[in-house]
Amino acid sequence: MAKLLRIKIVTVDGQSLDDEAVSVRSPGGRGSFGVLHNHAPMVSTLADGVLQWRRPDGTTRRVRISGGLCEVSRNTVTVLTNQMAELEPATR
Repeated sequence: MAKLLRIKIVTVDGQSLDDEAVSVRSPGGRGSFGVLHNHAPMVSTLADGVLQWRRPDGTTRRVRISGGLCEVSRNTVTVLTNQMAELEPATR
């Protein structure tokens, strides 16, 4: 069984997304970064760009975010952003 992360995206309108992920790729303020299971706790600024994650079923989800903050703690990735827009349905 894959080791999972929880990804949560919160916008000014409230929690917009809560999903499971195997890996997460974020547009960091100083360059993109990836997060896997048991990543060290961290906080990072985020740039405008695409946030993507691979789900346990092998599909990839992508959303456009308008900058913000990312916290990684206890296998949960929490993204705080002003706006989020789904780019396309999940793909393999």
